[in-house]
Amino acid sequence: MTRTILFLLKRRLIVYLITSLIVIAGLGSLFSFPIELVPKTNLPWIVLNISGGSLPPEEMEERVTKKVEQELKALVEIKEFSSTTSMGRVRIMIVAQEGQGERVKQEVQAIANRLRNDFPAGVDTIDVRQDNLGTEALVDYALVGSDPQTMLNLAKTTIKERIEAVPGVREVVIPDSDTQAKIAVTFLPERLNAYQMTPAGVIDQLRNSNWKQAVGTLENTGFDTVVMFDQTYSTVPEIKQLLIDTPKGSVPLAQLAAVEDLRGVEQDFTRLTDGQVFVYLSLARAEGSDLIETQAKVEEVVRQINAEANGQYELRVMIEAASFINNAVSNLSRDVVLGGVLAIAILFLFLRNWRVTLVIATTLPLSALMTFIAMKLGGYNLDLVTLISLSLSVGLIVDAAIVVLESIYHFREKGEELRDAIVKGTKEVITPVFTSQLTLVVVFLPLVLADFEDWLQPILSTIAFTVTSAIVASTVAAFFFVPIFSERFLQKDKNISLEKERKDSLIVRAFQRVLSVALRHRKKSLLAAVALFVAAGAMLPYVKMGQGMDVNENLVFATMEFPRGTDLAGAKQLSLQAEQQLRELPEVKDVFSFVGETEAELFIALKGKKERSKGKEELTEAINERLKSLPGVENITTAYGGQGTEAPIQLDIKGDEIETMATVAADVEAMLAAIPGITNIRNDIESGQEKVTLVPRREALARIQVDPQSLLQQVAVMMGEQAITTVTQEGIELDVVARMPQQWLKHPEQLRQIMIVARDGIQVPLHELVDVTYGKTPVAISREQGQKVSTVYAELSGIDLGTAGRAIAESLPSVVVPAGYQVEIAGKLKEQSANLTQGLFVFAGVIALIYVIMVAQFGRLSQPLIIMLTIPMALVGVVIGFVLTQRIFGEMAMIGMIMLIGIVVSNAILLIDRINLLRSRGMELTPAIVQGTKDRVRPVIMTKLTAILGMLPMALAMAEGSDLEAPLATAVISGLIFHTLVTLVLVPVLYSLFEGAKEKRIARRASRSTLVAKPNMAGSLE
Repeated sequence: MTRTILFLLKRRLIVYLITSLIVIAGLGSLFSFPIELVPKTNLPWIVLNISGGSLPPEEMEERVTKKVEQELKALVEIKEFSSTTSMGRVRIMIVAQEGQGERVKQEVQAIANRLRNDFPAGVDTIDVRQDNLGTEALVDYALVGSDPQTMLNLAKTTIKERIEAVPGVREVVIPDSDTQAKIAVTFLPERLNAYQMTPAGVIDQLRNSNWKQAVGTLENTGFDTVVMFDQTYSTVPEIKQLLIDTPKGSVPLAQLAAVEDLRGVEQDFTRLTDGQVFVYLSLARAEGSDLIETQAKVEEVVRQINAEANGQYELRVMIEAASFINNAVSNLSRDVVLGGVLAIAILFLFLRNWRVTLVIATTLPLSALMTFIAMKLGGYNLDLVTLISLSLSVGLIVDAAIVVLESIYHFREKGEELRDAIVKGTKEVITPVFTSQLTLVVVFLPLVLADFEDWLQPILSTIAFTVTSAIVASTVAAFFFVPIFSERFLQKDKNISLEKERKDSLIVRAFQRVLSVALRHRKKSLLAAVALFVAAGAMLPYVKMGQGMDVNENLVFATMEFPRGTDLAGAKQLSLQAEQQLRELPEVKDVFSFVGETEAELFIALKGKKERSKGKEELTEAINERLKSLPGVENITTAYGGQGTEAPIQLDIKGDEIETMATVAADVEAMLAAIPGITNIRNDIESGQEKVTLVPRREALARIQVDPQSLLQQVAVMMGEQAITTVTQEGIELDVVARMPQQWLKHPEQLRQIMIVARDGIQVPLHELVDVTYGKTPVAISREQGQKVSTVYAELSGIDLGTAGRAIAESLPSVVVPAGYQVEIAGKLKEQSANLTQGLFVFAGVIALIYVIMVAQFGRLSQPLIIMLTIPMALVGVVIGFVLTQRIFGEMAMIGMIMLIGIVVSNAILLIDRINLLRSRGMELTPAIVQGTKDRVRPVIMTKLTAILGMLPMALAMAEGSDLEAPLATAVISGLIFHTLVTLVLVPVLYSLFEGAKEKRIARRASRSTLVAKPNMAGSLE
């Protein structure tokens, strides 16, 4: 290393050229980064949706769900799967093995296509999707106007075309499931009877009357003319005038049915804001397009559209991430810069020398630029996670440079020439600095390899790569740039005071006094440390546990569940009342409701964090109270953006019989009800719907010459809608359907009396042709790994997820579960338990790796053990930090705590290495401990203060994006503060005990050897 430093000192121009290249490449990388919300990663979650027809759930389960699940069991790339089967619909959620998501998606698509011919005839839609983290979603708009039909047409034509023309926009999706997009032919039963017509007869004629066909070509020299017959219809008046042949002559269709254009008319679902129905537009951006730039272009087009509307309609922003990301990125970038400035200020405060401080001020941005280059090469972008990683790194990337520079400065204070001080100072600390930097890097190896939840792994990988790149860059800067910059900036330094002349600082003198007392009372000092650790353990129940991954803090999702039997009008009224209540909150900017007969989903847009007077918990409680106060609302679920509306408490009940599972679910609900703080307890086992089964009588059918298929078609016409054809209006394709009046057939007895037409025209009541049985069909059937499952849900009020989880774990064994049935913790509770378990494994792995590294450095087992024994003191600080701040200890806090291990051991490594160095130079144990601690007080406090102040803006959580990073920064800062203060006392005490005991053992062996040697000598003399 000495030769390398001397070579670089002689060839400084090479270093300056390399510095210039790093600056150019680093700035180029920084300004070329696309800005995202979170890292984009394909997740191993595949969703298969199969729908069509109106088969009951048990029929769909037998004919669709079980067939698909049987095929999925044969795929070794699948980790687990679950399904939900309802009337005419199957949804299967699949989790692939790590790295197999794309392959499993293709396999699932192939399975669905292969089985498609075996599915019931009504199944017409198969959709396979793979979820990802950091989607291509751009912004969601609500088109509000007085006429929903006009709004829907406008959205699907002009607005869609104009927005999709914006560069970077891939598509505009306009769901219309809430509004009908069809033309309905509603038969008039009395008229049909009067003209002796059946619905099936009219439908056949309508299908045959809408056609277009080419019949030939007129060939001429130089040109041809195609001859075509066109008997199509497209408008409601044309359809009304279609002639239908009846036994009493031809009559217009209007004589037999009412023809209506139902575009924009609500069916069993609607969307509301400010009391008006709106059309929902979801914009997706093209792959690789910049989110903020693309949204800015879209907003310009939207402003033009709204200006042209003259108040007749308006496009309102529903959900968008660009402004939040922009603010969050700006705030986090500011935190990075502020952290760097604070770190440099601390250096100047300690060193009182602007030239020395300038060396660090130069290497800090240089390390950051090298990190940007590594991120660019690694394919990363600027997002909340990478910025959090950079914020974490600000205080760490100067650690190595500070230690190297302080060592150089220390030799200068001894009177060494500048170049000699640079060589000696760098050489003296190269091993402990390299080891301490290595401990920071290795903590991420178990973190990345651990089996955390799939959505968490991309975040961990991003943090690991970014921080590791920053640490490696800072190490390179410390060993290769700090020596060169030191010679450049310190050549004319006149402020060096010799060590003999320099008076120890107040901090050094204070630590010396405390250390002297601790060394005189070593056992009492250890007992005090143990007492602190025990006290921290007693405080653990007061640490709030949960999931703290609210990515978008300006958006709240809420779900209101309504009693069974609520109609759409009643649900709309409740949703309007909810919106009115929420708009009274000063923190709420806008509310959008997606309303169905059983539940309503509310998208609550909040004002910026600086404009809100209430904190997250207080605001969540206010929202819950207002929604729960509404009569007719059974259950409420709320969550901030990024977490969805999944209930925090979920327990799965697995078995075969729904009735038995319902009994177990009732017992589980009773168990949960006895735990304070758990509210809104319910399960997904519904009583089911009434079912009428028709069994054809073959003899009766044969007598009137009606086959079962004809019977099925005639009954189906009476029961639901029948597709006739499609027409195109204003560029939009519409279905034309036929149906009976909605109130015409409501009771099973009415069904028994409908007339079936035989082949010769004779009409016979249905009950003479079928046997009728009555029963029930479940609303939905849930399965997991091929086994039936039901779920009990609950919310939390006044307690955290960790406290609730511990209480449930204690109470769950008291629930009596029949043989063959199981009750398992699921959802967020299961995720939290799995993540904490993996966190403990990572913790153990990190400690083992760090111990091996330190054994390799010190060449013995005892001294690394001293450092390991100080780690609990960092954990004491973490517990105190989270108890005082009352922040949620979740995944990000766990990452911070694991990183903390690598950070805190560097203190002890530097301290013990210095003591060993002094002892190797002949100094006695106690003087070496005192002098070594004195020598390392300043660099240790400087490095840790820079780390703490570098993360302080993150921990204060003052602006958008800060709630994600605050728990992580809280864990690191609180652990660092406590461990740094304790380490400078506890490590010397432990070192004194271990090494003192070692010296006594050596002394005893020496004395025994002397005693043995004396008789031998006496014998030899004789």
